[in-house]
Amino acid sequence: MNRWYWVGGVGVAALLFYLTRGILLPFLAGLAIAYFLDPVADKLEARKVPRSLAAAMVISLFFLLIIAILLAFWPVLQSQIVAASNTLPKTLANMRPWLNEMMLTLSERFGSDLSTDVDGLVANFSGEILAKVRDAATSALKSGLALFNLLSLALISPVVAFYLLRDWDRIVDKIDGWLPPASGTTVRALATKVDTVLAGFVRGQLLVSTTMGVLYGVGWALTGLDFAIVLGVLAGVLSFVPFVGALFAAGVAVAMAFGQWGFDPLQIALVAGAFLVVQTIEGAFLTPRLIGERVGLHPVWVLFAVFAGGEVMGFVGVLIAVPAAAAIAVLVRFYIDQYLDHYDLQPKEDDVEVEKLTNEVTAETS
Repeated sequence: MNRWYWVGGVGVAALLFYLTRGILLPFLAGLAIAYFLDPVADKLEARKVPRSLAAAMVISLFFLLIIAILLAFWPVLQSQIVAASNTLPKTLANMRPWLNEMMLTLSERFGSDLSTDVDGLVANFSGEILAKVRDAATSALKSGLALFNLLSLALISPVVAFYLLRDWDRIVDKIDGWLPPASGTTVRALATKVDTVLAGFVRGQLLVSTTMGVLYGVGWALTGLDFAIVLGVLAGVLSFVPFVGALFAAGVAVAMAFGQWGFDPLQIALVAGAFLVVQTIEGAFLTPRLIGERVGLHPVWVLFAVFAGGEVMGFVGVLIAVPAAAAIAVLVRFYIDQYLDHYDLQPKEDDVEVEKLTNEVTAETS
């Protein structure tokens, strides 16, 4: 009976999350901040600092640090954003000769006249893009829901983070007290594994994304790409979304390179090369050192989780897709192990030793 209570509770919670997905962002942001800063508050509490004061100090320092970083970099970001908006028409115009050549090549290959209205087509296309961007920005600024989400993210998230951080240990102890004695040990062990996975992803990914944003910005600046800092910040933020974010940022950078230099193979190769170098550093050094194998998800399942999260819960779903999938993977592995143990399908230690010895002998003889 207790099992069905838990199943029903999880189902109701999932339904509530789905129905309130439009307002979840500030609360999930506050939860993530509290989870991220809990070890710091625990260390202060261990030094005899009251928990409420420790939570207030940690939250205040965290948001003051964010504000300081924004104030330090905002003049540069603002100037590059304004410059990018002013040069976007020129960038699109610079792409026109390359598009003309491509359309002419296609028309000669397929025997159809595609090049007669290229200038008009490009002009209309550019005008439509600019109009859509302008209309989207205007409607977003005028939208009451967008303004509410922005204000709630800036005002509600710190409040949520403070209260959760202040009461974090009490919340954990309360939930621990609800566990049935028969399965409490197993649930605690699983919770510890999930905590390890989430801590490894959240804290590690934050360091990875920050480092990658700096490397992207420096690398593209060295190639001479305009607005390299803005593109680096964009790439760093989007790297929280595995695969898709990095590819989107690379596509934007290459498009900017087309607009700045035209179809210059060397410059485009340098921009793409900078992206590949950063990706190599991320794959060979940053992720193994800072995240390691804690998440333990196959790349295909990561992609599936990102797209499924976006389909179910939109932007919020994309953000929580990978950590949620990693937590679910811990539970799935546990139940698979239980199944293998129940049917005595786990590999025996003797069999493992024999297989290892056989592989060693085969390697030596070959």
